[in-house]
Amino acid sequence: MKTLLPREAVALVTIALAACTLALPAHAAITVVAATPDLADIAKQVGGDRVSVSTIAQANQDLHMIDPRPSDVLRIKRADLVVRIGMDLDLWMDALLNAAGNARVNRGGPGYVDCSVGIHKLEVPKEQITGASGDIHVYGNPHYWLDPLNGEVISANILAGLKRVSPTNADYFEQNRKAFVAHLRAAMRRWQERLAPYRGRKIVTYHDGWPYFAHRFSLQVLGCIEPKPGIPPSASHIASLIAQIEAEKQPVVIADAPYYPDKAAKIIAARTGARFVVIPSSVGGVKGADDYIALFDHIVDALAKGFAAK
Repeated sequence: MKTLLPREAVALVTIALAACTLALPAHAAITVVAATPDLADIAKQVGGDRVSVSTIAQANQDLHMIDPRPSDVLRIKRADLVVRIGMDLDLWMDALLNAAGNARVNRGGPGYVDCSVGIHKLEVPKEQITGASGDIHVYGNPHYWLDPLNGEVISANILAGLKRVSPTNADYFEQNRKAFVAHLRAAMRRWQERLAPYRGRKIVTYHDGWPYFAHRFSLQVLGCIEPKPGIPPSASHIASLIAQIEAEKQPVVIADAPYYPDKAAKIIAARTGARFVVIPSSVGGVKGADDYIALFDHIVDALAKGFAAK
């Protein structure tokens, strides 16, 4: 058997190590767990091919009523980054974080991202909240992702988190976010132009989930079918909404996400002539709304058609 000289042995070890290096991916994927499909998509836009993203809530689920699974705990235990809505909407995420015991992604950890940081919050309650107030959020209305320009704030928070957990990829993430923001702003001009003829028009929604969208596009929320968040409508409340709609001089659109009950909405529409449309409130909520930009393409298109209908 031939004995290798020291120089030959070193050369073979070097070649072997080089081969192993080539066999590995250039960048190990950063594991991201997002609360919702909307945050997951923005994380993918910023993280690019250097992240692996999954989501806890699925499209067309009421975010107030998510029932996490044991597999979700395991995912968060293995995560490098957790991205949440905050503002007490995804309180179920706290239970998952506590169960997972992953210090990297707990509050204060480098991999913890609350996307509500920096959001101009609407409907922050000024009165004392009691059990009779319904499902009121103490930090304000948490449906802020439905203002598309808040996608810029969300992406900035995710960018900061990715840079904390993977500083060597900072430039790559920065460029991805710039591209996402540019795409978002271009789409925003298109959406504003489409809804411009309907400024000041009024909508009725089932749940109080649309103030950010209405504010951005100069629409008005006439009322909600839920008298208070999380409380089903009574006959007297439906009658009151019918009277409000009938008093309007312009057609009203009744719109909301497909997972809310539509019986009351259809009754109101039938009695008033209001147009009833179903609009997605999350990425994946309808076919084709596969990313954050496409989500608003569907919302804007449905509302514009509803307002234009005779």
